[in-house]
Amino acid sequence: MTKITAMLPDKDSMTAQQSLDIITSMIRQTKANVSKNSFYFLLWGWTIALANLGVYLSIKFHVLDNPTIIFIVTIPAAIVSAVYGMRQGRNATASTLLDSINMWLWVCFGITCFTLVYFGSRINWQINPIIITCCAGPTFVTGIMLKFKPLIVGGIAFWFFGVACFLVPSELQFLIASLAVIVGYIIPGHMLRQSESVHV
Repeated sequence: MTKITAMLPDKDSMTAQQSLDIITSMIRQTKANVSKNSFYFLLWGWTIALANLGVYLSIKFHVLDNPTIIFIVTIPAAIVSAVYGMRQGRNATASTLLDSINMWLWVCFGITCFTLVYFGSRINWQINPIIITCCAGPTFVTGIMLKFKPLIVGGIAFWFFGVACFLVPSELQFLIASLAVIVGYIIPGHMLRQSESVHV
């Protein structure tokens, strides 16, 4: 993988305009790279949105004794995501420092979610408000790095939906979580996909 930062001129000989051009180039390259990752926003967006909606409907209409079993769909989604990531990594040609920061931001978020799910029984599985609130950070920061307003709005929406989850009964938390993911991941994901097709 060729690092863009390896091609930078000596910092002592750089002019202000060169510095600005480099930063602009890094943002443009990072945005192009993340646009190609719209797959992740759409995969996880639809998986989590449908799982939460399924749990809500199951509770409301008494379909399953243990409605949260529906979240088992995240296992095949994780496998698909990992396989796609490995293939994408082999085909990658350029990355930036912002790419690396963005990647580790989402890795930290994933580890946080895994921890909450693993120990969810200790707080009676009242984890939706926490996870939805945690979604706000990486979504908002990614939007800021890319100067991509749909992700910025999505991040802010996650904060509001997270607060709403704390204020409603547990049954409604699943419905709110589904709406949050639609606004925060699915809509921006489709817009990133459209941006990708425009730049191809």
